[in-house]
Amino acid sequence: MRLRPIERSELAQVRDLHQRSFNHDGVPEVLSLDEVEEELDDEHVVLESDTRVAEIDGEIAGTCWAYHLPSETKEERCYVIGEVDPAYRGRGAGRELLAWGVGRATELLTSSANDLPKFIRVDAFDFIEDAHRLYARMGFEPVRYMEELLRPLDDLPPLRDVDGIRIVPWPDGRDEEIRLEKNAAFADHWGSTPTSPEHWKTVVHGYGSRLDLSYVALDGDDNVVGHCLNKRFPEDDELIGRSDAWIDSVGTLADWRGRGIATAMMIRSLHAFAADELTHASIGVDSANPTGAAELYRNLGFEPNQRTITHQIQI
Repeated sequence: MRLRPIERSELAQVRDLHQRSFNHDGVPEVLSLDEVEEELDDEHVVLESDTRVAEIDGEIAGTCWAYHLPSETKEERCYVIGEVDPAYRGRGAGRELLAWGVGRATELLTSSANDLPKFIRVDAFDFIEDAHRLYARMGFEPVRYMEELLRPLDDLPPLRDVDGIRIVPWPDGRDEEIRLEKNAAFADHWGSTPTSPEHWKTVVHGYGSRLDLSYVALDGDDNVVGHCLNKRFPEDDELIGRSDAWIDSVGTLADWRGRGIATAMMIRSLHAFAADELTHASIGVDSANPTGAAELYRNLGFEPNQRTITHQIQI
C-alpha cells in the first residue's frame, strides 16, 4: 500500500469508487462527477497537499481529503472525508487514510494564528457500523446527530403572509446581502462558522442549486431578513423511488424570529416544489438545534427518514 495525492485526471475514478462504496453501504445517493469536481476544486481543498488515494497493488483502493474551514469567530474545523472500495476493505486502507487525514487536518488547524477551539470532524450514516468503529479506534467521539426529514408534497398548508414582510423569489445580484444575513442567522448554530464570499458563490450557484425554487424574506426597507435556498438532485430519483427537492439552507435573523417568517418561506417552497411536479421535500436538521427548527419542521409535516452521526477530536 502507498498513499499519494489525487490527480485531477482521476476524478472520474474517485467518483466511481465512492459510488461503489455508497451502493455497498446502502447510502441512498447517486454521486455525479460534477459534485466530485466541485468539491475538490473548492477553495478549501488543494489536491497536492489535502488529498490522498491509497493504492494497493497499483489499484486505487480508497480516497481521503481534508476539508478545512478557516474561521475568525467561535471555532475552526476541518472535516476528513473518504471512502474505501468494498473490494479492498479489511486490508487497512481505511485506517491508513484516516490517520493521514487526521494528521493533515491537525496541520491545517494548528497553522492558524488564532486561539479559537479547533476540531477535526467526520460523519457517516448511523447504519454504517464499520465507519463508527473505525472512528472510535482513531479517538473520535460522537457529538451530534443530524436528522434528515422527509415530507410528501400533498395536503400542503396554505400560503401564509407575515405582517411587514415580503416573501419573494431569490433575487439576482443580492448574493452578498443574503450571505451576510445567512452568516448572522446561523451564528448560534452548532458547528456553523461564517461562509466566505467564494464558498457562498459555490453554495448558491453550484451543483444542484435551484434558485427558481428558492426564496428570501424582505422587511419594509427591502433588507434581507431571511432566506430559503433549495436544491434538487434528479440523479437520485430512480434509486430512492421518488423525486425530492431539498431545503438546503433556511434561516432568519434573530431579531425577526418568532414571527413565522421561516414557516412562510418553507410553505412557499413546498408549493413551488409541487408545482414543479416533484413528489417529496427533504431537509436536514441538527437534533439539538437551539432555534426549535426540528419542531417547526415536524409541524409542517416532515418526519424522520434517516440520520447521520458526527464525531470529532478537539486539538
